[in-house]
Amino acid sequence: MPKKILLLVKSAPYGSVRAAEGFRIATAMIAMDVLPQLLFIDDGVYCLLKNQKPEAAGLNSLAERLKTLADLIGFHAVSDSIVKRNLQKIDFDETYNVKTISLGEAAELIAENEVVITF
Repeated sequence: MPKKILLLVKSAPYGSVRAAEGFRIATAMIAMDVLPQLLFIDDGVYCLLKNQKPEAAGLNSLAERLKTLADLIGFHAVSDSIVKRNLQKIDFDETYNVKTISLGEAAELIAENEVVITF
């Protein structure tokens, strides 16, 4: 039986490869019939914003991969991280169907997984 795995995304979507690598690993896990959970916290919540245009800066968009992952495994985002960045749930791409959770709920989510990998 596969382990319960949580991918904790703390990094902004652009400026480093951390978040992109997390999404790539999530895709690979799904291909191996392991369904990780994704939790967005800190600057990771910026990955969820709609209408991003990274192509204008010569970067590849993560939007299609995120849409695919959201359809398959769903996303959680910590409400404190959203508020601290002056964001609201309406700022997120609605196709991601993000579930906002409290810090306490995030701690429970982390505790119920056997493996937590941070990006």
